[in-house]
Amino acid sequence: MHISSLSLTNYKNYTSQVYDLHNKLNLVVGLNGAGKTNLLDAVYYTCIGKSYLSTTDRYNIRKGENFLRLEGIFYNNDQEKNNIAITVEKDKKKTIKSDGKNYKRISEHVGNYPCVMISPTDVHGLLDASEERRKFIDQSITQYDKDYLRQLLEYNKLLKQRNALLKLFAEQKSYNKLLINTISEKMERPAQKIHEARKTFVDRISSQFSATYKHISEDKEQARIEYKSSLHDTPFLQSLSESNNRDRILQRTTKGIHKDDLKFIMNDDQLKVYASQGQLKSFIMALKLSQYKIIQSVHKNTPILLLDDIFDKLDQERVKFIIDILLKEDYGQIFISDTNLYRVENILQILETNYHKFVIESTESISLEKH
Repeated sequence: MHISSLSLTNYKNYTSQVYDLHNKLNLVVGLNGAGKTNLLDAVYYTCIGKSYLSTTDRYNIRKGENFLRLEGIFYNNDQEKNNIAITVEKDKKKTIKSDGKNYKRISEHVGNYPCVMISPTDVHGLLDASEERRKFIDQSITQYDKDYLRQLLEYNKLLKQRNALLKLFAEQKSYNKLLINTISEKMERPAQKIHEARKTFVDRISSQFSATYKHISEDKEQARIEYKSSLHDTPFLQSLSESNNRDRILQRTTKGIHKDDLKFIMNDDQLKVYASQGQLKSFIMALKLSQYKIIQSVHKNTPILLLDDIFDKLDQERVKFIIDILLKEDYGQIFISDTNLYRVENILQILETNYHKFVIESTESISLEKH
């Protein structure tokens, strides 16, 4: 699968721009703040239906404007053409059209055009926040399992209701055990489905990750990931029952799959304790490339891979080594952004591969070189 052209209107710092894209490799170079990251984020947004970097849609609208629009022309693995158009207007619901027809629900778009992004924010995000690690799992599974997204939405809706009730009971100095138990029982089925899907995913990605990290690190360390969940050892309803008193005091649900986590380990120690900055980068890169491989193995369409400014402070040999891996192992269509105008290009010329190079001085000054 690849995206052949992308149109941006009022997206972040872009007013209006159309990109003619290479079906294999696109290099985006320019200084910080010129718009490189925003271009890659626009590709991700068009594929997934939301920004990788901004949680609120309206923050992606160019300052002073009332709407944004993204339009991409996709070709799937069977070379069938599809036009995706996304419009966000202030104070209105987002719309996504496929070949001119609105999706009834935004969730219908999720997973149709798989995409994986690797960003400098991943290192701190995935290492520091359990919420980001859960999001990593969810972003992976929702791209190939429609039912998982439905179960996740259902669980989160019920969780919100349960937390609201706990807060209301605390304010009213009352407690309705029957009502709490009713919601808890409704949460059980989606919780079990989510737990099973997450366990299967982590089982799949674990061996892939170990092999990928071994390759990237040139077999210098051993690294692995583990899935942590209260449902491993305790049934969901029992877990919620045992935490009832604590939930009442804290006015929120303290047990459940919304507390699941991933444990990152290197040489039998916690990653953050053991690893250097270079090892942290290698770990996260191996994790995201493994995410790509798992999605690729189960999806009918080959994912798009976005590498945003990940070569900073890496020497030329290390950059060449990583790019060589990407080109040899069939990672489909790839986008690479870099502040160095020639670092990646020099390597691509040595490797004798074709690509498009976009030089972005500003969103109003962009040149395309075809190689």
